Amino acid sequence: MKIRTIVLVLSCLVGSVGCEKNLEEVPLSFFEESNSFNSAADAVSAVNAVYDRLKGIYGLTMINLADLNGDEVEVRADNAGGSEIHKNLYNSGTGVFDSFYTSSYVLIDRANRVILNVPKITMDTKQRDQIVGEAKFLRALTYFNLVQAFGDVPLVTMTSNDVVNVAIPRDPVEKVYQQIVLDLQDAEKVLPARYTAATEIGRATVGAAKSILAKVYLTRKDWTNAAAKAKEVIDAKIYSLVPDFKDVFIPEKENGPEHIFSVQYSCTLPRYGSPMAESFAIFFSYPINLTGGTYQATPQLVDSYLKGDYRKTVSVITEKRIANGTVVQSRTGPHIDKYWDPLACGSNAARNNFLVIRYADVLLMYAEALNEAGGPTVDAYNAINQVRARARNGAATAEPQDLKGVTQAQFREAVWQERSWELFAEGHRRWDLLRTGRYLDAMKKLGILADQKHLLYPIPQNERDVNSALTQNPGY
Repeated sequence: MKIRTIVLVLSCLVGSVGCEKNLEEVPLSFFEESNSFNSAADAVSAVNAVYDRLKGIYGLTMINLADLNGDEVEVRADNAGGSEIHKNLYNSGTGVFDSFYTSSYVLIDRANRVILNVPKITMDTKQRDQIVGEAKFLRALTYFNLVQAFGDVPLVTMTSNDVVNVAIPRDPVEKVYQQIVLDLQDAEKVLPARYTAATEIGRATVGAAKSILAKVYLTRKDWTNAAAKAKEVIDAKIYSLVPDFKDVFIPEKENGPEHIFSVQYSCTLPRYGSPMAESFAIFFSYPINLTGGTYQATPQLVDSYLKGDYRKTVSVITEKRIANGTVVQSRTGPHIDKYWDPLACGSNAARNNFLVIRYADVLLMYAEALNEAGGPTVDAYNAINQVRARARNGAATAEPQDLKGVTQAQFREAVWQERSWELFAEGHRRWDLLRTGRYLDAMKKLGILADQKHLLYPIPQNERDVNSALTQNPGY
């Protein structure tokens, strides 16, 4: 961890919003944590500060890491930084890796402080356990992101006020995953099924913990546990597919029955807004100053949709009708419409939440895990066909039709394709390509150089400069 990372954590610990920029690298003094965790209000403020760091990990950062470096999302040539990521021309000095790594470890340190200190507070025990569970969920989610991106990473579960002793080595992937599973198992025991107060919507639930745990098991090819955990989410009957696929993404319908866990953005203040809407908008269509972005769909993705698949209509556009009635045409190819917000509040500031996991993903994970465990079953067909039925949007003859009577290999390919159509541009693609062993072939089909070193991202050089114990991934 960087020196400035540790300072930032300590200085911002008790703020529910968090700090907006780095402070001095050498502090004059530290907060005394014994004076910062004394009441239930302190505990809530501290865990809110953990949630706040999600904005530095998700949004465009996750799109760059998990979608742009894949075969479904690309950028126009004038976005040099984005092209570097998409075309595997990055190196250990590429800025997105450093910002992702730093934001992740700031979140982890904040979570560690909650986990260590909140149990000492005299307060309602159920609320206390829940807050610790939220911190463990967020720590596990962050380590899951880190280990998928970098492989071995430092597993830090304790806190430190020492800004000199920062020589922290990387831990093996297996050890990191063991902690991820333990944290999520602890979290699911104490998190509530849902929240009702408006001020609590968007916090981690038991369904979120189980869903991410199912994805962890799936990534580790533990098909039995992946299927069992996904089934627990399904059987709880808390979540459901919204009837209209378009409603998954409309800001006014955020945190609906399909949304299991999302990073919350809003227009309460412009600085709380999401950059997604402008980055994906056709140029001259974004409602603030009629700007737009450079992120677009690859032709391979666009051409893959079956005739009549409603998701293509919702997700991919080449023109946009704006508020004054003008239809703006794209001059550079198909854009992505999932993050449109007609009431954006500023440049790179809109109301779109980032969907970390939603119910359709759980259904597809369940179908995949069942099939991998022993071939397609009735429950596996039912899970994938729920997703396919919605994609027809009520048109009985539209594609994709219900899946039936296929082999295990055919079912595997069907689930794979379904994830592409359903979850396109939602921060899953690279991780899916990696866990299924398809990454190298997918990139080569785009004409992008990809070899073994690209299966992991480089450890940021800035981090290695201040942490002598950090080794580099092979090839960088």
